[in-house]
Amino acid sequence: MPVNIRPVVSAGLAGCCTIFSVIAIVILLALGSFFSRHVEVLTGSNHDPKDPNAVAATCYAAALIYGAFVVFCGLQMAVHMRYPRGVQL
Repeated sequence: MPVNIRPVVSAGLAGCCTIFSVIAIVILLALGSFFSRHVEVLTGSNHDPKDPNAVAATCYAAALIYGAFVVFCGLQMAVHMRYPRGVQL
């Protein structure tokens, strides 16, 4: 029995979300890595976080959430590729 899957978001929005999510994952993983290593530029001031390891864990969790967006939007792009342009869904 074929599954009738319809896209939730437009193809342009899915592509934009995928690109921005990949960029966000790279940035958050870099920040998480820097905070977990206690880089002095990020942790040496009086106004910086008291627990850099907690900040690093939060950055890694946010990167996982953006990873879920990459999967969802990538699947949305795949659904859009299944249907030719101009077909009423």
